[in-house]
Parts: sequence; structure tokens; C-alpha cells
Amino acid sequence: MAHKAYKFTFKTGLHPGREGLALESSGETFPSDSLFSAIISELAVLDPKLVPEILAAFNQSEPPFRLSSLYPILGDLPLFPMPRLQLQYTAREGQHSVKLFKKLAYVSPIILRRILTHQNIDDWLPNEANPESSRGRFLQGGAVWIDADEVVQLPPRFQNLSVNQMKEAKFWSIGTVSRVTIDRITNESNIYQVGRTFFASECGLWLLADIHQYEDALVEVLYHLGDTGIGGERSAGYGSFELYSIPVPEIPLASHGPQAMTLSRYNPTLEELNQGVLGENAAYELVDIGGWFSAIGAAGQRRKRIRFIEAGSILDLRQTPTVTGRLVDVRPPNDLPGSPRHPIIRSGIALLIGAGKREHP
Repeated sequence: MAHKAYKFTFKTGLHPGREGLALESSGETFPSDSLFSAIISELAVLDPKLVPEILAAFNQSEPPFRLSSLYPILGDLPLFPMPRLQLQYTAREGQHSVKLFKKLAYVSPIILRRILTHQNIDDWLPNEANPESSRGRFLQGGAVWIDADEVVQLPPRFQNLSVNQMKEAKFWSIGTVSRVTIDRITNESNIYQVGRTFFASECGLWLLADIHQYEDALVEVLYHLGDTGIGGERSAGYGSFELYSIPVPEIPLASHGPQAMTLSRYNPTLEELNQGVLGENAAYELVDIGGWFSAIGAAGQRRKRIRFIEAGSILDLRQTPTVTGRLVDVRPPNDLPGSPRHPIIRSGIALLIGAGKREHP
């Protein structure tokens, strides 16, 4: 595998949006299927002849590249989604509350490796009597869990905070910005709110990519997207970013365990389902994704809805030699007015890392 990692720092904030929620909602991640669509759409402008070639390459046994979703990165410390695995710890009355784990959304590489290999995490849990004695640190109000040795990777202004100060510090914040529209007939104004995610200095999002083909084209498109932006409200300046290559964090390979965690949204093939990828050792969340698209010369239309396995889910690899997933064409039926002749692609290609302890004979 040829893993590469990239950091995105946003100039004016980001509006990923969340389907089914009001316009003033936002988030601190950007899903892999949306990123893939943004890349293909941008490539269709830069080099339209290359698009069908790349899409056809996904019919090979190994796809040309796999992309994770975008997750927060705090200085030089990349974060991962909280794995959907049962944590191994000793329950102690008044010390380890289940409520603590409900808040967790992201973990650091050290914490991730311990959870994925089912190791005990007692020493990394909060110690209310002596907070500094714990090997773990909780950030962003308890949404982020890192190892004490990883504090040196945070932006310098966060490194010398106390345990409690670090927990309350804001590495990103989600707020709203006022916008106004003018009625063309009455000239009356209407004020509304749009959600925007702001990242602290030296913080942003990061991408893990497993690239086998088209690396130059992929990186070129990412740099162009830095100018045009990703997410919603790009006409208002949202979503533009600076792109940097960063070291690939130490991660367990998917082939090294009986389970795997997906860092991307995943849409399994029928063969993978029959092989038991969602078997008894799997733990996963389903997300139902719809939304809108616009084609040149046509009004906006709804995409077909598609169900994904959400990032952070655990897959069962005991009977599944390889897990890839598939691309899905979400065009509406061809008989609808304005339906495009070209495919509208959402990616369910899985980017996996290893989980579980392989049993030895």
C-alpha cells in the first residue's frame, strides 16, 4: 500500500452541512463520499477525458486510490473516529462513568491502537483525585481523547495548559453567520443564519489516502479544490483551504487482524456481504444519504438515496479475503426531465485499518 497523508487548513471556515438539519448546522468532518464527488467534479473541469478512465479503473481488483473521510488534526496530531468497539476497562464506582464514552468522537493514534487491539485502557481514563496522574487527556469538552505524550504535537499555545484547561479549550468551534436575501418583487430583505466551522490556528482537517494510480492527478485536483473550496456556501468564501503533505501516522494494516475499521464510508458489494463482512464480529452504523445535485442546463434534482456503513465501523474479515466496496451511480431515473446522461457518482470504497488480535494456532 502507498499511504499518503495531507493536512487541510481553512482560510475562512467550512460548511459541511448535514442532510435533514437546518442550514445553520455544521460539523467538523467532511465525509469521504462527498470528497470523492468534489474531486471528480473538479477533474471534469480540469481534464474531462481523464474522468471516465479513472472511474473505469475502479472496476479493477484493486481500485486506483482509496480515500478516508476528513478528520480534525490538532497541530501535528491527527485524530481518528472513535472505533465502534467495546472498551476494555475496570469499572470503578464513582470514577469511570459511561457518560464519558458517550461524548467521545475522536481518538489519537496511541489511543486508537490500544482500542483496536482490545488492550486495557484503565491508565488512560480520568483520575478525579489526581488528574495529572492519568496517561490520557480529554480535549474539546470531552470529544477528543489523546495520550499525555502526544500533547507535544498540539499547537504550542495548548501544550502548557492544565488537564482541566485543556479539556475546555476550543480547537474548533461551530457558529453561525448572518446572511441576507432580497425579494426581487417586493425588495424586502430576509435575514437567515448559516452554520460555519472555524478551526484554531494550526488546526484543520486531514486526509489519509491509499494511492496506487493517478497520484499526480489526484494531488493536482486537491490543490485546485483549495481555491474553489469544498462543502456548502462556497460562493460566500467557505471551504477554501491550504494543502500540506504530512507524515503518515502509525496505523495497523488491515491484513494484520481478523477485524478492520473503516476510515471512509463503505458500501459493500453483494459478494462481500455473502462472505460475512458484516458478520458477528462486526459492529457498524448505517447512514442513509440523499441530497441534491445540479447538472449543466438543468434545475437541481434529488439524488437517489444510498445506504453506507459509516466511518469508524468495525468489519469482520475472518471469511473475507479482501474488502473494497463499490462506486454507486445516484442519478435519478432517466425519464425525469433534465436527468443527466453522465453518471453521478458517490464512493463507497473502503479505506481500512486493522483491528482485533489475530488468533495463533
